[in-house]
Amino acid sequence: MIEKRLIAGVLIFSGILTSCGQIEQMNSDVSGAWEGSISVSGIVLDINVDIIIDEQGSYHASIDIPVQGAFGLELVNVFVRGDSVGFDLPSNLGIASFAGQIDGDLISGVFSQGGIDGSFELRRLAEITSEEIPYTVTEVTVTGDDVSLAGTLTIPEGAGLFPGVVLFTGSGLQGRDENVMGFRVFGELADHLTRSGIAVLRCDDRGFGSSVGELDHLTDSVFACDALLMLNYMLAQPEVDPGRIGILGHSEGSTVAFITAYREPEDVAFVVSMAGPSISGYEVLLGQIETLCRQAGLTEEEIARNVEVQRKVMDIILAGDDHSGLDELFRTETVASLEDLSEEELAGLGDIDVYVDYVVAQSIDQVESDWFLNFLQHDPADEISAVSCPVLALYGALDIQIPPERNLEPMQMALSENPLARVMVIDGANHLFQAAIDGTIEEYARLEPEFTDGFESTVSDWILDVTR
Repeated sequence: MIEKRLIAGVLIFSGILTSCGQIEQMNSDVSGAWEGSISVSGIVLDINVDIIIDEQGSYHASIDIPVQGAFGLELVNVFVRGDSVGFDLPSNLGIASFAGQIDGDLISGVFSQGGIDGSFELRRLAEITSEEIPYTVTEVTVTGDDVSLAGTLTIPEGAGLFPGVVLFTGSGLQGRDENVMGFRVFGELADHLTRSGIAVLRCDDRGFGSSVGELDHLTDSVFACDALLMLNYMLAQPEVDPGRIGILGHSEGSTVAFITAYREPEDVAFVVSMAGPSISGYEVLLGQIETLCRQAGLTEEEIARNVEVQRKVMDIILAGDDHSGLDELFRTETVASLEDLSEEELAGLGDIDVYVDYVVAQSIDQVESDWFLNFLQHDPADEISAVSCPVLALYGALDIQIPPERNLEPMQMALSENPLARVMVIDGANHLFQAAIDGTIEEYARLEPEFTDGFESTVSDWILDVTR
């Protein structure tokens, strides 16, 4: 999802971690896989946490921070007392502490690191047992010259040939189920589509989970090559009709879907865009910065300043190879962010000069990536307007990441010459197409991990209709 690329500020975790906690008393069951996020000053960082209990009654827990490419970092000081849960993550920026309460399948509480406080939420990932699945599930590997994608292929019951669809995730490295704060977006959607008679292939992104591949020069074009590999794999399946296979992309994955359909018009039978951007990444980020700052309660003057800082960063990147202005810009903003901290909070950061140097270096590394430059420059409307296959473009009315008020009209314009296109806004839905209250990112984990009523059937009915 695109918000994981925001430049307004990030928390960086690193370090080699050891040890595990001991159970003091276990009144709540916290074992299993959890997914959620940390929220600090309007910035949301997705995390995954796995907790197991060994035969001696000791907790072993680890955390993944996908956007930072950090997986399997071991947590320490894990404890459960009644419904209270806590654990720590050591790093070179100081201990990151999590203290929360468990309420059924939800853990929520306070996150703190180096004097900076925020919140975190985790939702237990549900598992579907084989007895509940009325279709064939096969673990597959899709290979290319420099990539190996681990995935899941689901084939409906009965005799083929079936229509098929490839699912592609949004921005940031994600797993095949596209787990977002405990909601298995693609896991749930794949289950529904397969039960409806549609074959589905979904894979872990390269570099995530069991998939491997080069990560140094990622762009949407590279991801489109991965999507093409998945498409070709589906084309070779004997149960699937090669003339009725399409691609469904969520958020930035929609851009990947349109690029693939543009490159391979003979093989892509349809495209489903879930919350897909129809404007350049430059415009997307400016809009997201403004929205998040306003939700954080900043004044109009503060909002305008943050938007202008974001604009300056992007303009420097777009201007060419001379990025000399980035160091001063990030350094000024980082130092300014420390002015409101207390002496105790500043002390928690350790050597301030080292801290500032570290944050600046991480920020520059992020914006100098191939992905960021491509994201700023690319206008998805170029490919959207060029595809001629059937297109279903869906937006959530309460989506704050790809808001319809900015993307709906450009999408409609780009598809205006395509008589097989349909654009819809789903009332009351957020970026994940959950039934939402205000659409904020922090709200995702508090909502039921399910789609709003009728969303899944809207997708499956349309696919079955256009592939008859």
